[in-house]
Amino acid sequence: MNRFSLRLRFGVLALSLVAALSGCGKTTPKPPTDERLNKGHDQPTIARLTLTPGTLKEGKTFSPEMDPDDVELDGTPQTIEMDERSGQIKYTEGAGYVRRFSVESTTKSPRRVYLLHISYKNAAGHVMDGQLTSDEQINRHQHFFKQVMGYKNDANKSPIFASHQGKMSYNYAYCDRITRTKSDGEKYIDPNPIGLSGFLTFVKPTKDAEPNEVTMLITLGHFFNTKFFPAGTKSIRPFDSTTLPGADGDINMTVHFDVTTH
Repeated sequence: MNRFSLRLRFGVLALSLVAALSGCGKTTPKPPTDERLNKGHDQPTIARLTLTPGTLKEGKTFSPEMDPDDVELDGTPQTIEMDERSGQIKYTEGAGYVRRFSVESTTKSPRRVYLLHISYKNAAGHVMDGQLTSDEQINRHQHFFKQVMGYKNDANKSPIFASHQGKMSYNYAYCDRITRTKSDGEKYIDPNPIGLSGFLTFVKPTKDAEPNEVTMLITLGHFFNTKFFPAGTKSIRPFDSTTLPGADGDINMTVHFDVTTH
């Protein structure tokens, strides 16, 4: 009886040891996270766009490499705020708020530029810009600013975009300057181009008449790996790019500009 009990205990111990060794040698893989279902940040639901007029300083030119210090802000800001919580766009009304931006082209004011600042809130009404600029998310996000030239005659009335920048009525420069904190607590300024801040200038398109109204589709692109292209570099896609495979649009916003040309 004792010998049987001893053999039974030895058998149980051996099985436990095999199970333990099997567990050490093979890890059950976790199911991959589908960022299309869980992007790691809240959904932007309320968008606030502020456009502030400015003038290029003497000796400065508008370019993708321009710095915020190249511009003297000298005008009254205009703000558009769009709320999509109801499933339809609702504009905030009141002093300082507009539904369309009014701008001057370089034909009228050659050194005129505009600072466009974008800020988001989630469905609860909490500011969420910090989520987009976190260590995990900042290299996955970039705004794109595409000019809508018309709409297709299809069921979705899909937009037709300007075919290249020479056909566009504006130029854009990313000018983000994000305050970040190192592991030791030291703060520094990160110029990572995301498009929460940038400069616009309205120009006459090549070989086309200068329009008095410009429609822009602003897309916040979420890349599921990195926005930098090629990967491993610090190069980004042009501001008028279309969101590509391997990315998704967190939010799309149609913004109208009334342009004074003379």
